[in-house]
Amino acid sequence: MKFLFFFTYSKSFLSGFFFDLCKKLTTAGHTVTVFSLKGASSKKVVNGIPVFIAKKGGYLQNYYATYKTINSVKPDVIVSNFNYVYPALLCGKLAGVSKNIAWFHTESSHTKPKLFNIFIKKWVSKLADKVVVNSPRLKKDLNTTFSVSKKKIHIVPFWTAISSISESTLEIEKSNGFKIGCPGRLVTGKNHELLLDALLTVKKTFDTSFKLYIAGTGNNSEQIKKYSKEKGLAEQVVFLGDLSIEKMHGFYKAMDLIVLPSLYESFGFVFLEAISLGIPVLVSERFGALEFLESTETIHNFQFDPLNTQELATKIIQYLEGNGSDSNYFKNLYDANFSSERTFNSFKQVIQ
Repeated sequence: MKFLFFFTYSKSFLSGFFFDLCKKLTTAGHTVTVFSLKGASSKKVVNGIPVFIAKKGGYLQNYYATYKTINSVKPDVIVSNFNYVYPALLCGKLAGVSKNIAWFHTESSHTKPKLFNIFIKKWVSKLADKVVVNSPRLKKDLNTTFSVSKKKIHIVPFWTAISSISESTLEIEKSNGFKIGCPGRLVTGKNHELLLDALLTVKKTFDTSFKLYIAGTGNNSEQIKKYSKEKGLAEQVVFLGDLSIEKMHGFYKAMDLIVLPSLYESFGFVFLEAISLGIPVLVSERFGALEFLESTETIHNFQFDPLNTQELATKIIQYLEGNGSDSNYFKNLYDANFSSERTFNSFKQVIQ
């Protein structure tokens, strides 16, 4: 079969995930082309896969570039995600593509769509032959909020190739203190305030030195910095800003513990990245990735209620005392539940 993938081709983990999927399809004997919108147009061939990059413009320009590419490639299957879904579904329908697959990543509890946006997504989703999501909770959200038929929705979990990326050493203060990492965008739903509240409790009740390293940027960054100062934690919190994927590898490896307090995550790529490297994690119970773990007893060991400050503080203290699960525990957890083979097998079920 001939595949045309629509995603932003870049040096990011999500882009890497989709490109790895493309490589597996070519290995399986399929023909794959990638289309992307960026600041400047270009054409390249990467691992034998043509990558067409068109200059990003207004809606009409982007839709025209999408239709033109579909007409040129004449794919049997289109796979699109994020901002590419609507143009790929509409243009694919006009071009008569036999199978058009939309890949959704985000829950409505996160995006908080207005009635008009819900109406548009309901209407456009009808053009998809199949819809792919990364967790059962997102499948439920698409069905209940956007009326997408359950029979049309297929669950395909992520995997991560971060362990294969060359680690770039991150310049972090060398000390005997306990290092806690929190990666991700600095936006309201990531719930950094709960983590800071928990660390304030830890600081008051546990006599040891620790530092929190926050990796990422976002429109809530100044508020989080202000909040950390108000809580008297300014000396314990370090803001690292955006990091390259090589430095993110180094970031994880430098941490003693990763804490992920999000209020909603339809999957949670950062959770996979950390445990694949064997880094201990405390994670909000609202991460969709947890639904792929078979043992609820296992999950209870490292998940917490993202509205419960005391529960998180107690679990952080367990690690400070040396009583948390070790690196091998988390690496084995990843190996047992997430793999490129499992994901590819799930995707093959979608395209059959």
